[in-house]
Amino acid sequence: MSENIKKDLDQAKKNYQSKKYEDAKDIYESLYIEHPEAFTIWDKRFYSWALYQLHVKNPEDETELFEAVDLITQLVPQEDHSEKDGVCAYTMSMMKLLDYLYKNKDYENIIIWSEKLNPDYLSKKTSTFTTDDGREVKLASNKEKYYNWLSKSYQEVEDYDECLSVSKKALEELDQFTNNGDIWFKWRIARSCRELGEYEEAIKYLNDIYRFKKDWYIQWEIAENYFFMGEEEKSLEYAASAALSRGDIDKKIKLYSLLEDLLEDDDPEIALKHSYLIYSIRLHNEWNIDEGLEEEIANAGLDTENTEYWKIERELKSYWKELKFKNQQPTFGVISRIFPHGKTGFVKDESGHSYFFNGFEFKGDPNKYREGVKVSFYIEEGYDKKKDEFKPNAVNIYDI
Repeated sequence: MSENIKKDLDQAKKNYQSKKYEDAKDIYESLYIEHPEAFTIWDKRFYSWALYQLHVKNPEDETELFEAVDLITQLVPQEDHSEKDGVCAYTMSMMKLLDYLYKNKDYENIIIWSEKLNPDYLSKKTSTFTTDDGREVKLASNKEKYYNWLSKSYQEVEDYDECLSVSKKALEELDQFTNNGDIWFKWRIARSCRELGEYEEAIKYLNDIYRFKKDWYIQWEIAENYFFMGEEEKSLEYAASAALSRGDIDKKIKLYSLLEDLLEDDDPEIALKHSYLIYSIRLHNEWNIDEGLEEEIANAGLDTENTEYWKIERELKSYWKELKFKNQQPTFGVISRIFPHGKTGFVKDESGHSYFFNGFEFKGDPNKYREGVKVSFYIEEGYDKKKDEFKPNAVNIYDI
């Protein structure tokens, strides 16, 4: 190596250490084109960090970001941080790029670029920071982020085999999750299984999710899988439960459509009422209405100007309740305790056994929502987050 090249490399290093990143990059850039063999591993590292500071850390130009990360991955190797966390220009640059792509929903490029990262080398260490209001927030590890970005990308491009494989690997390899990360991986597994025709496997994962996350759309997904399996009775039960669960009515159109399909042969009158509910929701929101649906409502002699869909939904609730609880007898008891905030409490059955309940499960006269009132209710498994255990809860509570 000539003395001049060595001096230039030393100057570039000094520029970097003085935070003169542009000057450092200019020297490294010109030398690397003409004399790449003169670069030691340390020269390459400083060159990589200069590129990171200028074009990766806070990217403004997409092309420059791509080119900088591509060059960094040629200059330095990915370091193994699986056991001991540390800083690595390769890993940090790739994570920045994947994050940029994810925020821009560029799923195909995420799949392409992710091949440059070895997930076995990524750290599983999470981090935390405290917000201005004193709330502690936990941040995902690099490994969790990588698997989340990749599994989501495979789902979006409809490569369900790969989505299934990546999501299962994430559950196997990660022992800490943030923001319900494990639930999202299970959700993608269930979705992939459904698309691949593995309905029983999908239902297994969805039931596992539902034990922790009591959302209507999970029950709807279970109902759909049973429908595809030809088990219409079970599909009806879960669909009715989803319809009764809390959630915006106008977001449940596909659920109501499933109920319509399930009831079309055995109870055409109720099926029509579901069609009317869908029609009214679309009319209220000024959404497009299929000509066939419009014709069906008109031919049935129903009011084609009715936008009060919540009234139709209210009429259907008793029917959904009958479907959901048809295999269970109601339990009778009394509201034994309501906590001061009014949102939760306990009911005690006639044998003296107590069941926890959420206030929104009380469907009776609001004026009778108080301790000592006799009630009927049904029993459903619930999850106690604080105690990390499953217990039967009281649901669908009515005063008697």
